[in-house]
Amino acid sequence: MFRIYYLLERKTGWQKHKFPMRLWDQIHLEEYVRGDVAGMLTRERKFFFTANHLPVCTSAWHSDIIKRADEILHNRFFYFFNHSYSLGDKPDWFRNPVTGKRADSARHWCELQDFDPDLGDIKYIWEPSRFAWAYLLVRAFAVTGDNKYPAKFWELFEDWLENNQPNRGPNYYCGQECALRLMAICFAGFAFNNAAATSTERKFKLFKAIAVHAERIDGNIRYAISTRTNHALTEATGLYTAGLLFPEFKQARRWRRRGKAILVNTALKQIFADGAYIQHSLNYHRLMLHTILWSLRLGQVYKDTFPETFINKVKKAVDFLYQMQDGETGRVPNYGSNDGSIIVPLNTCDYLDYRPVIQALYYQLYNQKLYPAGPWDEDLLWYWGENASTAVRVDVPYVTSAFNDGGYYTLRGALSWGLIRCHSFKTRPGQADCLHLDLWWRGVNVLRDSGSYLYNTATHWRHFFNGSGAHNTIMVDDAGQMSYGERFIMYDWLQTSRPVMSNVDGNPCFAAAHFGFKRLGDHIVHHRSVMQVDALNCWIIVDDITGQGRHKVTLHWQLADCMQKIQDNSVRLDCAGSPAMLTLLAGAERRFEYHKGNESLPAGFDSLYYGERKPSPVIIANSHRDLPVRYITVISLGNTMLPDYNNDTIVLADADNNKYYIQVDRVPSLTKTVFNIN
Repeated sequence: MFRIYYLLERKTGWQKHKFPMRLWDQIHLEEYVRGDVAGMLTRERKFFFTANHLPVCTSAWHSDIIKRADEILHNRFFYFFNHSYSLGDKPDWFRNPVTGKRADSARHWCELQDFDPDLGDIKYIWEPSRFAWAYLLVRAFAVTGDNKYPAKFWELFEDWLENNQPNRGPNYYCGQECALRLMAICFAGFAFNNAAATSTERKFKLFKAIAVHAERIDGNIRYAISTRTNHALTEATGLYTAGLLFPEFKQARRWRRRGKAILVNTALKQIFADGAYIQHSLNYHRLMLHTILWSLRLGQVYKDTFPETFINKVKKAVDFLYQMQDGETGRVPNYGSNDGSIIVPLNTCDYLDYRPVIQALYYQLYNQKLYPAGPWDEDLLWYWGENASTAVRVDVPYVTSAFNDGGYYTLRGALSWGLIRCHSFKTRPGQADCLHLDLWWRGVNVLRDSGSYLYNTATHWRHFFNGSGAHNTIMVDDAGQMSYGERFIMYDWLQTSRPVMSNVDGNPCFAAAHFGFKRLGDHIVHHRSVMQVDALNCWIIVDDITGQGRHKVTLHWQLADCMQKIQDNSVRLDCAGSPAMLTLLAGAERRFEYHKGNESLPAGFDSLYYGERKPSPVIIANSHRDLPVRYITVISLGNTMLPDYNNDTIVLADADNNKYYIQVDRVPSLTKTVFNIN
C-alpha cells in the first residue's frame, strides 16, 4: 500500500512540492538553525578524532595512500575500488565514464529513472558523488600535512555544490547516496577544520549542505524502509549523524531520535537470529556492519547508548561474517549481490579483504582484536586512536557451522573449508544458487561463485550471473532453480529440506535437498551431500536428482583460474603451487565440456569487482537419462589422486597407499547423510 501511495505522490507532483528545487544561493542557514548562526563556528564538537591530532598510520602504507590521493588531485576518481576514470579538468559529475553518456542534471530527481538503458548503470554517476575520495584526501593530509589535500577537498566540494543544486539531478535521486555523502563531508569537515584552506565561508557552506541533505533523507526515508534493504540503515545513520553532531539545527533532535530508532528497529528486523543478513549478500552484510560501526562509535563518543538487544544482534552479525571468512586472505565467498561498496574506506586493504570492518567492530564490541597487526588496523586508528591498535588479540577459531536462519553452512578442515548455501526464502532472493558449494584451499578459491557483475546490464548477463548456471550446482532441462522477473525480482522462491550436519568417523558432512525444479513437473528434487575427508584433504560431493521421466541434468563447477589439464572426466589444477584433481566418478554421458569466456552461452565468467567481467574456467557435465540421476565428484587437494568407484563405493588412497572405502547410500534421504566410511 505504501508503494502505491508513493507512486501516486510522484505522479501527482506532490514530491516536487515536498522537495522544492531551489538554488544554494536562495537557501539561508538561518532557516535551519536555532539562534545565532555564527555560534556554529565556536561550538565545541566531538568526533572520532580531533583536527589537532589526526591519526597517522604505519609508514609502510603511506606511499599507497599518497599515490591514490594524488590521482584525486588530477580529478581521477576510483570506481568500486578497482578502476579509476578521469572526469576532466573540470569534473563532470553527471557523466558515465564507461558509456560516455551524460545524465540530466536539470530535472527534479523524482522525474528521473535509475535504470535508463541509454545512460548505462547509474552507479557510475553516483560513485564520485558519494565522496568516498574525501576519506582518501583526509588520510593523505594526516600522513603529509600538505595543505593541497584539504584545498582539493574544498575545491571539489564547492564545484559539486555549484553543479548539484538542491533536489536537481540524479545525485539526489537516492536517499542512501545523500546519506553517504553527508557522512563523508562530516568526516572531512572535522579533519580539515584547522587547515589553511578551510575558511569561514566554506564551513558555512558545509553546514548548509548537511542540513539540506538531512532534510532530503528525512522527507523520504519511509521509501527506504519499504524496500527492506540496507538503504534504511544507511539513511538512518545519516540522519543520526546530522542530529547528533549539529544540535543547533531546528530538526536536530528529531533527526537524531528518528535516525537512531530506524537504525535499531531495522537492524533487529533485518539481521536474522543467527547473524545472517536479510539481503542474502556478504558484501551487503559488510555495508550493514559499516553503518552500524559508524553509529555505535559516534554514539559512544557522545555517551548515547544503544539497546542491549541491538548490540547482541550486532555481535551475532560479526561472528557470522567472521565464520564466512578465509583465514589466509581475509576474503569471503563472492556470494550474493556485490555492488562494489565500501562506504567508509579507511585502509589500504584490497576491496575483497573483509578484515577491516570485522576487526573494528570486534574492538567496538569487545575491546579486543581478532587479527595480528596489519593494514586493516588503520580503521582502528581513525575510530579510536593509537591505543586501539595495541589491544589484546584473541584467537577465535574458524569452526564447522550451521547458520540455519540465513541458510549458510560451513565445513572446516585443517587446510580447506567450504560454504554451502541452502535456504527456504521468506525474503527476496538475489540469486538462484541453492546447494552451491564454495571451496577454499590455502587461500585459493578452488570452487567459486561467479558474482553479480552489473545491475543495469543486458538481460542475458543479468540472468547468467544471478542464475544457477553461474554457480556450483545443478540445472534441469537448462532451467534454473527459480524463474526471472523484472530487474531484481525472482519468482517461484526456493524451498528446501532442513539441512543435516553430521560427522562420519571424524569427517564433517552436509546433506539437504531443494524443490525448485518441481515447477517443471515430474516431482523433480535435487539432493546434495558433501563430505570432507580431512585426513586425505579430499572433498566428495554426491548429487542425486530424483523424480520421473527423461530429463537433461547439468552439473557446473566454476573453477579457480589455475587449470593445467582436462582429460575426459578429470581436471588437474595448480593451486598455490600445489596440484589438485577434480574427478567425476558418475553421472556424465561424455567428457566434461570446458568453457572460459564463452559469450554465446554465456559460460565461464566471474566478477570480483563491480562492473568487471572476466573469463574464468567452468566445467560442465551433462546427462540425458530417465531419472533418478546421480553425479559423484571427488576433489583431491594437494595431490592428483584418481579415486576408484565400484558398487556404490568410492575407494581413496593416502600417500602411504592406505585405502579408505566410502559407501554411498543408493537412495538418499532428506533427513540423513549418505556416507559411511571405513
